Amino acid sequence: MTTERFGTQEEIIRWIKEVGIDNKVTVIISRSDTETGKRGRSNKIIFGCDKGGKHKISDSGTQSASKKCGCPFKIRSTPAKNGSGWKIDVKCGLYNHGLPDRLEGHSFIGRLTTYEKQHVADLAKRHVPPRHILLSLQDRYPENVTRITQVYKHKSVIQKEIRGPRSEIQHLFKLIEDAGYVYWSRKKDDSEVVREIFWAHPDSVKLLNIFPIVLVMDSTYKTNKYRQPLFEIVGMTSTELTFAVGFAYMESEQTENFLWVLEKLKELFVKKDMCPQVILTDRDLALMKAIEIVFPRSINLLCRFHINKNVGAKCKQHVVNDLQKTIDTLWMEVVWASDEVEYGQRLHQLEQACVDYSEFINYVKDTWLTPHRHRFVGA
Repeated sequence: MTTERFGTQEEIIRWIKEVGIDNKVTVIISRSDTETGKRGRSNKIIFGCDKGGKHKISDSGTQSASKKCGCPFKIRSTPAKNGSGWKIDVKCGLYNHGLPDRLEGHSFIGRLTTYEKQHVADLAKRHVPPRHILLSLQDRYPENVTRITQVYKHKSVIQKEIRGPRSEIQHLFKLIEDAGYVYWSRKKDDSEVVREIFWAHPDSVKLLNIFPIVLVMDSTYKTNKYRQPLFEIVGMTSTELTFAVGFAYMESEQTENFLWVLEKLKELFVKKDMCPQVILTDRDLALMKAIEIVFPRSINLLCRFHINKNVGAKCKQHVVNDLQKTIDTLWMEVVWASDEVEYGQRLHQLEQACVDYSEFINYVKDTWLTPHRHRFVGA
């Protein structure tokens, strides 16, 4: 409560919100009106708790929840009759719910101010990660109670403003064209739905033609709105530095999709008979088959990191804890065997150690060694 008079509505709103925050209370404007000369219209602002009112259940049948619990808290503000300014009248100072210990992450209190939004926009333009943007906000505005969710939401708003009426895919095409990338795309039959896009930077094309010896290929998942796999092709220079060759959004990871992408990759080579000597992948059978068709002279090796990770996980499933480290060491000795004689000896040692774990050793031999040992074993 206060007997203070306020010159403008903005002063009242600021004062009530500040006092509310100090008391861990979220006060919102429930209703407001402006005098127009018509009967029943007068200048007033009604403040209430953000949990006031009742949750309206929709007819859609979907499950929904609400923080509204009918809180009776109510403040009325109107101009004083003597013209001294706006006065505050507490109609109901009671709450029917507990108050939080902290206000961090509150959807209303955590809203970004105009200055904070501009700060987020400036950092987002410089590709600063959201977690670092949040730390910068907290350093610059100590009273800020924003959570990282609000930062992500505002970044999304900024991206929508930049895109305008264009969809994400249309905007991607615009950015690719503006930056002068080499790109191809194809659509589904008789529709405007994009199946695949392949793009590469002009500098990447130059590097590819200078260093075509080793290429690494892999997909990442669930990194975009459409849940399409992002296929990435990476090259390596003579000083063992990597460079991005090209990227592709694909409809799915079938051999036919990989064939289309690899054919476009092939078109990047200046000399038509040029092809990578070595292509490194994980055990994606559809990709391996496509490589065999498009680049029959290339050697397709498998990534040891992925293989060791899979074998390690299977070992934990089937082998007792005391033996896991020993078997892991024996497996690494098999992988790094320098010649066929050593390979046979190391494999025999592994089989002896796994004599009681037939399911594990069968997995190792049937999945990796028998069909693919020539793609990753040192020998």
